[in-house]
Amino acid sequence: MSIEELEHTADLRFRVRAPTLSALFAEAARALMQTLYADLQGPVTESRSIELESEDRESLLYDFLSEVLFLSEAENLVFSAAELTVTPSPPSVTGRLGGRPFDPAVHAGGTEVKGISYSDLAIREAGGEFCLEVLFDV
Repeated sequence: MSIEELEHTADLRFRVRAPTLSALFAEAARALMQTLYADLQGPVTESRSIELESEDRESLLYDFLSEVLFLSEAENLVFSAAELTVTPSPPSVTGRLGGRPFDPAVHAGGTEVKGISYSDLAIREAGGEFCLEVLFDV
């Protein structure tokens, strides 16, 4: 599994790779959290359930990351773990996000993300690996 930042003129673009679709979604959430917060270390003391369904994988990923961003901001939580199950038909994701309350002394210093972009959002499967490129609007 890997997260790679790609060049982009105004926003933040990432390429994420993982062996399964479920792991890919978890890694995409980790990329989002690493953007927002300076440090993801520390014990998991809070968890939130997540259950979403969408029309296709890309829309599901968009909805999922948007929900992670919303939950993080609305509930002042920094997520550092995700146990997810992504099913292809119908495209859905269920599971739990784990983290802890935001602590300015630990987590401050990240980059504010205004939203997730549909621009060039794509999930591909090749060579037994899933790969996506996603753009965070900053």
